[in-house]
Amino acid sequence: MNNIAVVLSGGSGTRMGTDLPKQYMDLLGKPVLVHTLGALQRCQEVEGVVAVVHPAWEKRIFQWKEQFQLNKLLVAAPAGENRQLSIRNGLLAAQPFMTQNAGAGVIIQDAARPLTSVELLSRLVQELQDAPAVLPALPITDTTYVSRDGQWVDGLLERSTLFAGQAPEAFHYWPYMMLYRDTPAEELGTMSGSCQLPYRAGWKVKLIQGEADNLKITYMGDWRMCEKLLTERGDTT
Repeated sequence: MNNIAVVLSGGSGTRMGTDLPKQYMDLLGKPVLVHTLGALQRCQEVEGVVAVVHPAWEKRIFQWKEQFQLNKLLVAAPAGENRQLSIRNGLLAAQPFMTQNAGAGVIIQDAARPLTSVELLSRLVQELQDAPAVLPALPITDTTYVSRDGQWVDGLLERSTLFAGQAPEAFHYWPYMMLYRDTPAEELGTMSGSCQLPYRAGWKVKLIQGEADNLKITYMGDWRMCEKLLTERGDTT
């Protein structure tokens, strides 16, 4: 395969305040994860998907594969102790399916982004022709302050240079996989976003226009907004 996606679905969703992890909750007739996988299923450029999940959910996810005809779902990889180790596990699980093509790509996606468009996924893959790493982002429009203690303002940041990054992100698979494979787990644990490791390694990371509707469900307000937007799209089955 030339292009594959790794979907991170191992989170516990504690900030939602629910017993069930948010990515497995029913959102207008389908689990949140199924909405996310559905966009990848419809994207012509994506040939296969690896789901990174807690082992207790693996059987259920493959039942959803059959129920919702998600035939691009190839395999499940075990979730790691943190996001970065989950990315590593997903990349290694994808390796047997990848062609030995230097331009082969991988998309890293959050399970809790049910509104990501097929068009954004396609643009990410296309932009890999010109860059080894591609990040969707939106300009920050609010005035942004710095505070060391959370109580007093220490300064302001220049808004015109600030952008809010989004998932999914895309990378050249082979160098990205080897970078994650060869970085010690302790070092990975100090990082957050999917682009941080390659950026530290000196990679050029290209920004492309993100989508305001591409919400990540973190709080109940996000959930309600996703319900509203999916209803407006007509995706309620």
